[in-house]
Amino acid sequence: MKLFILGGTGNSGKRLLDLALSRGHSVTALARNGSKLQAQFAGPAPPLLTILEGGLDDEAALAAQMIGHDVVINAAGNTSDGPAFPRLVQTVVQTANKTLGPGGRFWLFGGAGALTVPGSDVMTLDLPLIPKVFEAHRTNFRTVSETALDWSMLCPGPLMAAANGRAHLGLRTSIDTWPCEPPTAVGLRLPRIVQSIAFIRRIPQLTITYEDVATVILDHLERDGAFSRKRVGVALPIGMLARKPRL
Repeated sequence: MKLFILGGTGNSGKRLLDLALSRGHSVTALARNGSKLQAQFAGPAPPLLTILEGGLDDEAALAAQMIGHDVVINAAGNTSDGPAFPRLVQTVVQTANKTLGPGGRFWLFGGAGALTVPGSDVMTLDLPLIPKVFEAHRTNFRTVSETALDWSMLCPGPLMAAANGRAHLGLRTSIDTWPCEPPTAVGLRLPRIVQSIAFIRRIPQLTITYEDVATVILDHLERDGAFSRKRVGVALPIGMLARKPRL
């Protein structure tokens, strides 16, 4: 496939880029600093890779660069960017919607807070104790939901690098809700603070690697697949826990 990846110098973007190339995809990578992206490779850029340098402030130029690709993957930006993050995502989403047209395949990143509490209609972001900085994921979810794209929104928990450079085998995935065991039925009828505590206790199951998210995305590039127009949760294999190291 011909993939268009934004954010190829970030932690997730690097893994997406490397894994996509290793699988034989033709990749166009857009980065603000093309030399920084080029430096990720020991020698010349791989023959299947085209590096484009540019920002996201020129929608016409971005649209011209997207034309002819099968899938657009946005790994650019994160919640630490503040209000700039949803603005960036809005630009990319709207450009992809116009350029790829109805049914165009599009992946973007969200967070576990954008998933729904199992057995309820409550978004995890609406629970107490969830940091407000993650509200950007709700905004981005609404933005992409209003398009005609065949979108999927990956909603992982904390991310870290894999010690061995490989994704976990046996990852659990879910559609729209938590990818791990839900609170009990009784718990769902208790106050939201109980649901919030239940979610926090499950974070070690939701702490996955950049390699994991790259694998989930690249395993599901097809149109009208299992994750079409869905939020996607990811958890470690059953019985495995992890905690992101403190910097």
